[in-house]
Amino acid sequence: MAIRGRSSIWLVALALGYGLGFLARLPQRANQFDFSHYYVSALAMRQGIDPYTTDLTPLAKSRGLEIKEINHATYPPTFVLCFEPLTWLAPIAAHRLWIAMNIVFLGIALYLLLDGVPKGELQLSLVGLAILYAPITDNFYYAQTQILILLLLTLFMRWLESGRHVLAGSMLALAGLFKVFPLILLGYLLARRRWKAILYTGLFLIVGGLLTLGLVGAERSANFVRIVPFLTSRFYLARPANVALGAIVSRLFWYSDLAWMGLPPMFAGAVHLTPGLELARRVSVPLAELFVLALPLRATLGSAKPSNNRDKPVFALWVVTAILLSPTAWFHYLALLFIPFVVLVRQSLGGEASMRATRLGVASYLVADFLMPIYFVRSPVPIWATWALANGPSLCLLLAYGSEYSLVRTTPPGATAEGRAEGNERCSVVSR
Repeated sequence: MAIRGRSSIWLVALALGYGLGFLARLPQRANQFDFSHYYVSALAMRQGIDPYTTDLTPLAKSRGLEIKEINHATYPPTFVLCFEPLTWLAPIAAHRLWIAMNIVFLGIALYLLLDGVPKGELQLSLVGLAILYAPITDNFYYAQTQILILLLLTLFMRWLESGRHVLAGSMLALAGLFKVFPLILLGYLLARRRWKAILYTGLFLIVGGLLTLGLVGAERSANFVRIVPFLTSRFYLARPANVALGAIVSRLFWYSDLAWMGLPPMFAGAVHLTPGLELARRVSVPLAELFVLALPLRATLGSAKPSNNRDKPVFALWVVTAILLSPTAWFHYLALLFIPFVVLVRQSLGGEASMRATRLGVASYLVADFLMPIYFVRSPVPIWATWALANGPSLCLLLAYGSEYSLVRTTPPGATAEGRAEGNERCSVVSR
């Protein structure tokens, strides 16, 4: 136990050293993606400009910000509106404040997620692993929003579990107004027949939507819809870091041509399929999405009642499903996988996780952390390594999906009374 305790302390020390060193270099990114895009979009909206239809390049240059080819707002109007207060600060000061806010969001989310995990070296180890998790690093590097969504979904899960439907509905509605894709979790509420939570989510969506319309304007709010085709265009789908299921399936078709020609995956955006293959791709995407949605529905309807401990894995499975079914989802979206990871740890300690689920979950985490340092290597890599890196982010998400589905659908040894007793003894040993 002493050796394990020292290991957890060293792990946290390593994570903190890494995190502090990384944060010290972040001010250099204050004028870069994705923070520059948020800032310019919100600044334009504050100045009465429609950021969804106006070329934002001149405004970005006037503030010394780089937005390159993405010269229109791509986030929902509610998020852009809520980001407006930061535009009263200079970009560098606003960037520092946004990073500080995300550190607080992450701290609160980890505190809530680890509540109930045996205190001591296990909690310390999980904190260290969270800091070292590559998608968390990616979030801070791009000043992204997924840590905020992680906090909102964590609060939604806790308040739903405790029967606080008003608060739970408000968190899911807010996450949906900020990023849209979390509203896929309404499928979880429907399958579980959580009518009160659905009602309050709908009410808060209406209230938040009306407030946005009143403050932003109906025309500017409606123009966000015009951006959706761009977000699902080949420009985004062909990028290897896009882990949305539609992008994964599309790239399978484009990659088949590239592999036959011996070219690296970076040329996927230039592949022109035959009409027959293009039709097959367009049909395959919705079919794959329906299949991925059907599995959690089947798992939810076939699993134990919400009052039992089996509901957390069901919720975690829906979190992974929401990422997969998002129109676009990037490597930093995988920060949300810390919810499934903590659920997996809890189930393992209680003897209720199968070996398959555990192995898949561990593999998902390790593949993600293996990818991050290689992405920053500037030297050329062999073509086979290029292909492996291109498919790595998608593999991480699919492994997590398999882990959570296995966790929900299988009956592990710990499901028996003897297994649960053994798991409880394991929890008490860890806590000591």
